[in-house]
Amino acid sequence: MLKRKKIFAICAATFILAPVAVYASDAPTDEGQYIWQDENGDFWYRNGTEDEYIGEGNYGQDPDSGEWMEANNAGWTEEEGYFEPHYHYDGKGGVWFEQGDDDYYIGSTDQYYIDDNGQLCEISGKASGDHGADTASETSAGDSEDQEAEKTGELYMLADFKLQDTIMESMPDGKLGYSEIRSVNENKSMAVLLKVKNEPENTVSTPEDFMAEYYPGNGSIAYEEAMTIASYPAMRYQYKGSINDEDREIDALVCLTDDYSFGLFILTEPKDYDDNIKKANVELIKTADLIYAERIDMASTDFFQVLTPERWKYLCHYETEETENDGYKLIYYCEAVPVLTLEVRAYDGTDQPLDSVWQGYLGRIQALDGKQYDLTATISQYSEDASDDWKEMYNTYEEVINGIRAIDGCVLREGSHL
Repeated sequence: MLKRKKIFAICAATFILAPVAVYASDAPTDEGQYIWQDENGDFWYRNGTEDEYIGEGNYGQDPDSGEWMEANNAGWTEEEGYFEPHYHYDGKGGVWFEQGDDDYYIGSTDQYYIDDNGQLCEISGKASGDHGADTASETSAGDSEDQEAEKTGELYMLADFKLQDTIMESMPDGKLGYSEIRSVNENKSMAVLLKVKNEPENTVSTPEDFMAEYYPGNGSIAYEEAMTIASYPAMRYQYKGSINDEDREIDALVCLTDDYSFGLFILTEPKDYDDNIKKANVELIKTADLIYAERIDMASTDFFQVLTPERWKYLCHYETEETENDGYKLIYYCEAVPVLTLEVRAYDGTDQPLDSVWQGYLGRIQALDGKQYDLTATISQYSEDASDDWKEMYNTYEEVINGIRAIDGCVLREGSHL
């Protein structure tokens, strides 16, 4: 189903997202056709300037008849033409409201979450519709602590790298909490993602200090812009620097949090730094996001961990199985149907051919004991007959590959391969 994505500016105090159900103590005054919910939990249909009582429960409009139907009415399914409006995660840190062919952006997962009843709630612990003073005063200390706990844990930065963006190095690294180097822009640029734990000996106070520590400039900053990543303030820069005494044009993103400092640096030789490269670098920086490990399903192996997107957590399960020569497979399933297989194969100095066109080579793992392993990813062949959940996983599998992180004692590097 082709979805239309719509972005709205959301005010935490009031939701007026036609046709999203709106909470209000009094009847809304905006003309139009949409559902709203009063403070007693009753649903009303605003038809122009008139309000028609619907009842209690979740309601949506049948696209064929135009009739407003209760979502759980027997016989009304998406396959039969009726689709229940609902909130959902997009796997990239966003919360959306989906109705029919339309998707309405609500906000980030650092601001909102979806409870077990499918209701939209704010991370602060106050439900999006609970605007009354009585409800706010009844929020218990335990509830507040539970919501605050959702924002604790270890942060990770992800960017929307593509499969052709070769991993040159991925590793935990002493002073650095984590470092990742990829070849991007058809090998014309090098992207470096850094995560640094804020210890007394290496804490920086400003984004400029972070830049000076890792990729200092050779002069003044040509461009800077304030941004926000998952509610954290960040800065984007463009400036000239160098690596190994060779000049580079550098596009950078720096985000400082209480526990970690993050940086995404994209280095390009001046001769290759044209308008297309500039645009691609800016677009890559805009995809950067921060996620909490505790809010995702982290698959762990002997050599790496995989930060699985939030949406996959509710769609899949994964299994591991040993293979010959100390290798193994990590397989993600949607119900009983495989979607993505990450396989580690022992490397004996000879490159092994890939099994099929559906398999891609990700890099070579070097373990602490000196043994080396090739890491591959195999995406299952697309099927029109598969379930919508399977198709959603298929369409977002690159996000899982971007979530691969080498564990202590291992390094994931670019390796030769046929």
